[in-house]
Amino acid sequence: MPETISITHGTITTIKFDNEPTMNAMSQLFLKEFHEAVESVRNDKECRVLIIRGTEKVFSAGGNLHEIAGADYEKAVLMATNAHYIYDGLLNLEIPVIAALDGIVYGGGLELALRCDIRFCTPETRMKFPEVDMGIIPGAGGISFLSKYISPADIAYYVYSCKQIPVEYAKQHGIMQEVFQRNELYAKAEEFAKLLASKPREALRAAKHEIVSTMHKDLKECLNIEIKEFASTLQTDGKRIIAEWFNKKK
Repeated sequence: MPETISITHGTITTIKFDNEPTMNAMSQLFLKEFHEAVESVRNDKECRVLIIRGTEKVFSAGGNLHEIAGADYEKAVLMATNAHYIYDGLLNLEIPVIAALDGIVYGGGLELALRCDIRFCTPETRMKFPEVDMGIIPGAGGISFLSKYISPADIAYYVYSCKQIPVEYAKQHGIMQEVFQRNELYAKAEEFAKLLASKPREALRAAKHEIVSTMHKDLKECLNIEIKEFASTLQTDGKRIIAEWFNKKK
């Protein structure tokens, strides 16, 4: 029985991040369970659409800092490579993937959401990349995936400053497709999923393949650079700043 997520199978399958005491932190256990859940969807011929959601308070606060802080260069490369591989499983699913985002969507949580085909959120959704304040950089695709939606200067503004990305800005630039009231979000995601489930399966598969191929044609080289720089920054200021952050929390 998964400890960090729950999954409800059907024509519309829902994966729910369900470990709120940890802010749905993306630990190695979380990644393992998420990967297993995605693969179960891949093998479920009945499933036509996947919805990924968190709780009302938090989608995910991102990577597990305890695990990140303890990694040497080689382990950091391995951790980031593993996260890329697992998140990329959403890109090569043959069905549409909808992210329903409420509350906190930070760091690795936002990087995962950017692998989904369609993203819905609420006015209360809080999105940001806080990594630079920890002495590191986003290590699971954040900068590379943002580059498909916004300018380098805007990426610099949000990544350097660790400021929240406003919901309306995210919608205007295609990072979010719809903004719903909190009490409507999951129902609206279901409603849209039902619409997609009524469409010809093969047409959706072919459309997704073309969209993903076009959007991410030159992404691999960028991601390889990102993995190495993430691991490198962790070995310089990252470990020290994360340790200081933990000490302040005591």
